[in-house]
Amino acid sequence: MTQQVTEEEKRSKLAVAFSGGGARAAYQAGVLYHIGRRLPKLQVPILTGVSAGGINLGFLATYRGDFLDATQNLKHHWLSLSTEEVFQTNPTSLVKGVFRSGVSLLAGGSTRGPEFRSLLDTSPLFQFVKRNMTMSNIQERLDTGELEAVGLTAISYKTGRTVLFVQGDTPIRTTSSRSHHRIVKTALTLDHIMASAAIPLLFPAVKIGQKHYGDGSFRLTAPLGPAIHLGAGKIFAISARHGRATSEENQPDSIGGYPPPARVLGLLLNSVFLDTLDWDATSVRRINHLIDQLTPAAREKESLRQVDLMIQRPSKDIGKLASNFEVRLPRGLRFLVRGLGAPNPQNADFLSYLLFENEYIKTLIELGEADAESNWEKIRNFLT
Repeated sequence: MTQQVTEEEKRSKLAVAFSGGGARAAYQAGVLYHIGRRLPKLQVPILTGVSAGGINLGFLATYRGDFLDATQNLKHHWLSLSTEEVFQTNPTSLVKGVFRSGVSLLAGGSTRGPEFRSLLDTSPLFQFVKRNMTMSNIQERLDTGELEAVGLTAISYKTGRTVLFVQGDTPIRTTSSRSHHRIVKTALTLDHIMASAAIPLLFPAVKIGQKHYGDGSFRLTAPLGPAIHLGAGKIFAISARHGRATSEENQPDSIGGYPPPARVLGLLLNSVFLDTLDWDATSVRRINHLIDQLTPAAREKESLRQVDLMIQRPSKDIGKLASNFEVRLPRGLRFLVRGLGAPNPQNADFLSYLLFENEYIKTLIELGEADAESNWEKIRNFLT
């Protein structure tokens, strides 16, 4: 006998959507840990993630325990992380990456030249997640009803499509016929997590089956879409973008002349990891408003439903915070980012994505906890 799901139950189905952002994703851990302390038994049936947010998803989805224990575990692993456990930072490895990229460029396509894969070697990160995640726990939690669906987004370098890898039997709601999007039901593995976090050119692509995949953020124009496709009625998302005041935006540029590479790279990464969430949130709210104008019969005919949305943001500029910790980077990496112009606070956005150093991570987690406390009434009312 098929159980009917009411419209109210659909609206109440909660998802946490984890966006990307490299080291900035530590802020998500702080926010979630504070929520776990206040709501230790919170049920989150749908989890979606991309890039570094996919790693946060992995820790939550694979943990057997209540929400407080899961978020405490997530916080613990972030605090135990270091740059050396994300990618190789010794001078030899860094020089090799730069050398291969340069020679590959100068080789003009010759097969005799070295094959360029990435500037950085992320084998330490794979070992880190392998030690600390038991992927089979996802299916066990699905079987017990603790979870309904888990979705990770990556991009296929062969087809150019954004691929949403889904584990779970929940019906997938989508009316999209766009050829550059695809949904694949599968048992998620560590390779899916690593693929979702593989920033193009910086991190190596990951082979799954016969295709190579990379960071899904680079073509995911609707980062809230996966949660909506999986049936979420409420989406809680955590942005890594600080809402700057007009007075800050109007401050004069302290750097004259041509913009250094670090600033350009920072803007590029911000457009991928931060801007799309804001754009998609605006679209969701606009669609909610339009649906609100329709009659119940019209909504049912077109299979339209409203989605409640809340986005938690940092109260401080995470990029500027990163400039205070640049000296903590391993020597070889510090030399590289200084050459790109990253130490200046106005160019530190690029640095903030790579700064997996303990003091910076701790600062972001504490900021997340403090911001969640300051905004607690609104967060609690949304989640409960």
